[in-house]
Amino acid sequence: MSLTIYETIDDIDFQPSYPAKGRDTGSDGRLIWEDSDKKGTKVVIWKAEPGLYVIPARDLDETFVIIEGEALCSLNESEPVKITTGSIVHIAKGVAITLDVSKPLRKVATIVLNP
Repeated sequence: MSLTIYETIDDIDFQPSYPAKGRDTGSDGRLIWEDSDKKGTKVVIWKAEPGLYVIPARDLDETFVIIEGEALCSLNESEPVKITTGSIVHIAKGVAITLDVSKPLRKVATIVLNP
């Protein structure tokens, strides 16, 4: 078994992700790892430019750590909470999230597709 090292700051292998409200672009994602059957768990890096990201409820659990940037975060239209470097957020299956990104944001997320 070999050791694979990923640098979260590297801007390689990113694919377009959710657009910011009112734009066609805004965020990108990079797959770091997924389980062998590609049906259960993934680790990704997501980066977003300032803007409003409204992500509908999904059929998955996600836990992420902010490694750079700042945003206001609300789940299912709750009161927004400021998140910044070091914040850890859990989004349960079926919960919508809104991120109002004020400073370029980068997060590392673990996604469980079949919770």
